[in-house]
Amino acid sequence: MTEVGRVVAAARTVGAKVMLDGTQRAPHGPLDVRKLDIDFYVFSGHKTYGPTGIGVLWGRAELLETMPPFLAGGQMIAEVSLTSATFRAPPRRFEAGTSPIGGAVGLGAALDWRAIHDHEPRLTRRLLDLLGSGLRHTRVRAARHP
Repeated sequence: MTEVGRVVAAARTVGAKVMLDGTQRAPHGPLDVRKLDIDFYVFSGHKTYGPTGIGVLWGRAELLETMPPFLAGGQMIAEVSLTSATFRAPPRRFEAGTSPIGGAVGLGAALDWRAIHDHEPRLTRRLLDLLGSGLRHTRVRAARHP
């Protein structure tokens, strides 16, 4: 396991920004990104048992406010003229085109940690009951058919 604090401290000594790829960590519940003192945190939706093609990018607010968008269009533009455009405040500044609404709803459901926490024991009990039932049937069949 990477010691994030040590990596962040080393990065800060040379003025580097830190982006943490949380793809493997994300399925295990919420994380306090501010406590980690990182600049960006990313993960893919399908690793949290959500839909494919969508993910999360969290960025420190003061960094997002100074970053220009790399695409343009849709509701991200505040004002436009023939020679210039101004962009909305983050996060809308980075939302060019049509948002993947279905994917966002699915990812939101996949990240509902309370629902998962409440459902997991019931699901585990059901699985164990079914496995136990299957094992009893297997033993009975094996006894009848040597």
